[in-house]
Amino acid sequence: MIAKLIEGRSFGGCVAYALKKDSEIIHSVGLRTDNAKTIIQDFNFQRMLNPKLGKAVGHIILSWNTADKDMLSNDIMISSAKRYLSKMGIRDTQCLMVRHYDRQHDHIHILFNRVNDHGKTISNSNQRYKSFKACKELNTLYGFKQSEGKQNVNRGRLKGNDLIKYQIHDTVKAGIKACRNWNELENYIKYRGVSIQFKHKSGLDEIQGISFSKDGQVFRGSAIDRSLSFGQIDKALNSMDNTEELQQTIENTQSADQSMDNSIISAIGEITSALFSIPQIAPEQEDPWRKKRKKKENNTFKR
Repeated sequence: MIAKLIEGRSFGGCVAYALKKDSEIIHSVGLRTDNAKTIIQDFNFQRMLNPKLGKAVGHIILSWNTADKDMLSNDIMISSAKRYLSKMGIRDTQCLMVRHYDRQHDHIHILFNRVNDHGKTISNSNQRYKSFKACKELNTLYGFKQSEGKQNVNRGRLKGNDLIKYQIHDTVKAGIKACRNWNELENYIKYRGVSIQFKHKSGLDEIQGISFSKDGQVFRGSAIDRSLSFGQIDKALNSMDNTEELQQTIENTQSADQSMDNSIISAIGEITSALFSIPQIAPEQEDPWRKKRKKKENNTFKR
């Protein structure tokens, strides 16, 4: 299970989309579900408890892996969605859960009012981190298959900003694999229509964040994917440098070892030759040791 978080200003447009063809309302709280009109009226009525809040529309899409299809029922979806909302701190407010059947993977749209029943604003602080943690815990609890990442998303169905985000994601990921440092990465993605903007600490040269832009749209690296934050990219590029240095060190060591081995073998050969060499005697020469023995024998006979 994975989640996509959206905020908006219009309950009318959001409800109209959620209740499109091939949809089913599976759960609601604090709403009349006779039709789209009554749902919108109820959302807007509670919204007036806090009229200063511009983006009062909370919208979450929970999606499951196709491998979970056989285990998913409305009850399981509602149960896991309720637990998800609780972990996100979304409670005491109007809520609508709608199941869609227009995709291969099962998913539901959760619409909720960011103005709660008491007129207070439901916080959106650290939403992405809390959502990631909640999904991970619920996947373990229910036995849902963990998403294998953005590489499995059907790019052909994406539009607008979602499409641009994935284009940036794919370009930067490919650049990280192909490049050894920030300069190479910047040139690589720039050639492919993506630009980098670094965020520095006030009055300092220290970089604390990164954004990417394409076709006039700008996104924070971590908003595209957690692996595209400045720290994660810098770590990946440094890892590539260390890998090359390690490989070069291994090659140099192997070369030195081979040279040393050759020297040792040569030295051993010379020592062996010196210890066990046999004097070479020409055919016409007589063995000096044999000549000496003959002389000794002749002296003995003379006596």
